[in-house]
Amino acid sequence: MYKTLACLGLLFFGGSPSVAQDGPVSPSAMREDFQFIRRQLFQAHANPFSRLSRERYEAYLDSLEAGLTAPLPVADFREKATLALLPLGDEHAAVSSGKAAAGHKAPAWADSVATNISYRRQGNTGYIFARSFATRGNADLAVYQRCIDSIFAMVWRDGIMRLAIDVSSNDGGASAVGNMLISHFHPKPYRTYSMNWKRSDEYLARLTSWGFTDETYRKAAPGEILRYPSRTVTPEKTSGPFKGKVIVIIGPGTFSSAIIFATLVQDNKMALLAGESPANGHPTHFGEMYSVVLPNTRLELRFGVKEWIRPAGRGTVNKLVPDIAFKLPADGDYATILKRLPW
Repeated sequence: MYKTLACLGLLFFGGSPSVAQDGPVSPSAMREDFQFIRRQLFQAHANPFSRLSRERYEAYLDSLEAGLTAPLPVADFREKATLALLPLGDEHAAVSSGKAAAGHKAPAWADSVATNISYRRQGNTGYIFARSFATRGNADLAVYQRCIDSIFAMVWRDGIMRLAIDVSSNDGGASAVGNMLISHFHPKPYRTYSMNWKRSDEYLARLTSWGFTDETYRKAAPGEILRYPSRTVTPEKTSGPFKGKVIVIIGPGTFSSAIIFATLVQDNKMALLAGESPANGHPTHFGEMYSVVLPNTRLELRFGVKEWIRPAGRGTVNKLVPDIAFKLPADGDYATILKRLPW
């Protein structure tokens, strides 16, 4: 169940596509949609009060709703509705038009899987540039596996003693790709994320419509948090895992599953992180996306129903901080980056 349901957000992205209405929206219709957003967030989001107490969040939403006094175009209402999501700290939460959702495509890098991870050598130092973990489906994982196996075969052939893995501009994709990299330089068991899953009638109805049944989730009371502890996993065996020193480079563009990869590395002390903190995204984050259409504007509301907690647990600041901090070169020059690493 744990693995299967974690993939639902990738396989299914809500109900039938909708298209937002045209023309101005009346204040009463906007307030109705706003109240709908409030109910959905409080009842179905994994942890809507991770940053603000319920009382403070209610007051914040009240102030936004009070400003809906004149008709607005749908696009302007969408901007105001998006403000309602800010206290969640959910980087994937959004309010979007049906047209935008219908036009959503896989990331551009998903069309060039074979070149998303590349390797260079500089003396006895190797540099792996992982620009994306994007896929068009599970079939692409085999392509990544062959690519990564080939790269580490070259690392072994070149006699590399130090290895930098650069995910500083990696926009994420399939977390399985990060696990493939880990298996080649950290063959020991390591701790994964723990997960909290909030029971709601809204998401239960969605699961049922998809034909999925989870008895533990179904029998739980609405609002109950199902807790799944961190597990210890053993990486897939590889021929000749790298035994030299590894540094993982992160930066403002590190996002989504690339943050997960770097967090696993840091929390399990597999290697040091160097560079800059990601501009967006958090090591403890929300996932398995749920979407629903607002009744009047027909905008789509989207947010996570699961909360994934980093292996080291919650910290005072939910931020991925490098062990070795330095400003990355604007042009991304790998030679400059390698010179700044304190091997």
